[in-house]
Amino acid sequence: MEKKRFKIKCQDCDAEITGFSEHHVKQNLYIHQQTSQKHKDILKILKKRGIM
Repeated sequence: MEKKRFKIKCQDCDAEITGFSEHHVKQNLYIHQQTSQKHKDILKILKKRGIM
């Protein structure tokens, strides 16, 4: 039996994050936002432009 996969997109860098439950996918998104270099680069650009 295959488990259902939940998906969510990172609002900042459009990366697709997956998990086995709604809670799991939100935790994976949090981890992604804390560790992703691409995410950090985008946030840096947004802060420079005064958007964030």
